Amino acid sequence: MNFFEYQDRARRKTGLLVGLFALAVVLLIAITTLLAALLLAWSRGQAFSLSAIVSNTGGQLLGWDTVATIAFSIAAVIALGSLYKLRQLAAGGRAVAESLGGRKINIAPQSDAEKRALNVVEEMAIASGTPVPDVYLIEDDAINAFAAGYKPTDAVIGLTRGSIEKLNRDELQGVVAHEFSHIFNGDMRLNIRIVGLLNGILIIGMLGYWLLRGSHFSSGRDNRGRAALFGIGAGLMVIGYTGTFFGNLIKSAVSRQREFLADASAVQFTRSNSGIAGALKKIGGYSGGSQLASSNAAEFSHMYFASGLKKSFANLFATHPPLADRISRLDPQWNGRFPHTAAEPQGVSVTQQQDAQVMGIAAAAPSGEAAPFEKVLDAVDNSIGNPSQQQMDYGRQLLQSVPAALRQAAHDPFAARALVYKLLMHGDAKHRQQQRRLLQQIAHPAVVREMQKLEPLVRSLPTSARLPLLDLCVPALKALVPQQYQVFKRNLIKLLRSDGKVELWEWALYRVLMHALEGTPDRQRLSPKSGAEKDAARFILAALAHAGNPDYLPAKRAFETGLKAMQLGIIPLPAATDITLPRLDKALAIAATIKPLQKPGLLKAMAATMAHDGVVEAEEIELLRAVADSLDCPMPPLMVEAPGQIAATSRGEPVVTS
Repeated sequence: MNFFEYQDRARRKTGLLVGLFALAVVLLIAITTLLAALLLAWSRGQAFSLSAIVSNTGGQLLGWDTVATIAFSIAAVIALGSLYKLRQLAAGGRAVAESLGGRKINIAPQSDAEKRALNVVEEMAIASGTPVPDVYLIEDDAINAFAAGYKPTDAVIGLTRGSIEKLNRDELQGVVAHEFSHIFNGDMRLNIRIVGLLNGILIIGMLGYWLLRGSHFSSGRDNRGRAALFGIGAGLMVIGYTGTFFGNLIKSAVSRQREFLADASAVQFTRSNSGIAGALKKIGGYSGGSQLASSNAAEFSHMYFASGLKKSFANLFATHPPLADRISRLDPQWNGRFPHTAAEPQGVSVTQQQDAQVMGIAAAAPSGEAAPFEKVLDAVDNSIGNPSQQQMDYGRQLLQSVPAALRQAAHDPFAARALVYKLLMHGDAKHRQQQRRLLQQIAHPAVVREMQKLEPLVRSLPTSARLPLLDLCVPALKALVPQQYQVFKRNLIKLLRSDGKVELWEWALYRVLMHALEGTPDRQRLSPKSGAEKDAARFILAALAHAGNPDYLPAKRAFETGLKAMQLGIIPLPAATDITLPRLDKALAIAATIKPLQKPGLLKAMAATMAHDGVVEAEEIELLRAVADSLDCPMPPLMVEAPGQIAATSRGEPVVTS
């Protein structure tokens, strides 16, 4: 099963989850109706029977109008409670991390252990082609972690103090790989929706609690009224917490199976079962285990790497499989004994020098060569959301090929702006000089000076390192205050339009950045008409055809190659003047909404458009990765085993020639 199949399954699971909770709501409505009929029969001194609830005889208790009112009221309360909670979590993973007391460490890690943890997350992000997520440290000695968010662009990785200090690098990498698999498999959005739905059901129990308090403090003249209020409150508490009981059962059942899948994916990413198995063994042998002390820990129990709560009755509410079961699947030769894990920190003894040696800091920088067409197609099918160990190593080399001064600038909100300005300065020397003069007029003078200082280092970067460097800047740019961010965004747009036109590569970098920082802001203006997805795909292919071919006839051939690959009818090539920034943004926003299983076809058609002449250049590969990122399809950097030019055979099939 590949990334797109996992995404499709996550969509179907969301529908199943909503169906199960809808069934729970129906049962709650039935129980509430029964309770109301019981209370009404008691207040009248009338014998209760089920047939009397909506009977047409004179002894009916409620009637259909009353039952409908009860149903609407219960459904409205649950819906409002769920929407309120989802509104609280609208910020995505950041809201979850901050509710657990997390502190963001991307910008200013305070210890060697924090730097090592941040480095492990960054190399995993670079290797998988995702924006670097915000990393939050939870000040808790338990060994645990989580991934939270709606999609990769707003995901966060949360790590406890215990996990970064008590796990060695291989174990920490296994834990981080496990959390990234939840990002790729579409689990995060489902997790947040579970929190919202459970909160809606819990609201009913809270209303009952408030009514009970009201009956206790109300004046005591009407004992019968107080008793009725008490009965309603007690009944609502029973109903609410019964619903929560069944909701937690659903949550636990959904969560347990996903943990086995995430463990297997982590082994696939790292090509080692010893890291994640070792982390689980340390949890079993550690007195603090994985139990979190935060008062909000229970609310997010299904998101953690290991169980964050004490064992519940008969393990009915266990959101994770038993440690022994998970370890046995990862290490069949395990003897069943947990090693003793010392209470004192263990990971902080790893120095930066040792860590750099482990990461292969002396590895040669990637060359950024062209790649065979077949390799691009294979990457679409097998590498998106599924980086191999070789790609992990390649991502590590990419990260280390970036000079230390640029990596340091990417972590600083001030310097990151200067770095992004320089990365977007594209084209010939005259155009770049025009962009420099513009920035001197509109940007902060200190940012311009910082950009000039970084310029020689950026100029020496291989093409394949530009997107990873942009991804490194994302957490720092998210830390800008709103006024700073608006000025920064306005300057970027002016920079792109400085010569009256927007090159596709410049637009792609800008779109990657906006997608990471804002998501897809154009979806409220999407066309509802039938066939809008196909029109968007044709427009994107036309833009790629013009970008790689300044002359009309080669661009037309490239466009038709892409249309045939996607099995779309041949139409005239849109004029280059029709390819505008707003239309490109809208086309990409529409394309992002197509079903997961249809996205590989679009990506392959884009690759075919680029390779119509038998050549897939390094810059075209990065352009494909940039567009894939905006479609929520994280595409790892491509590895090229040997430099060479890609030529076409007489049958039009790309092959490598020396």
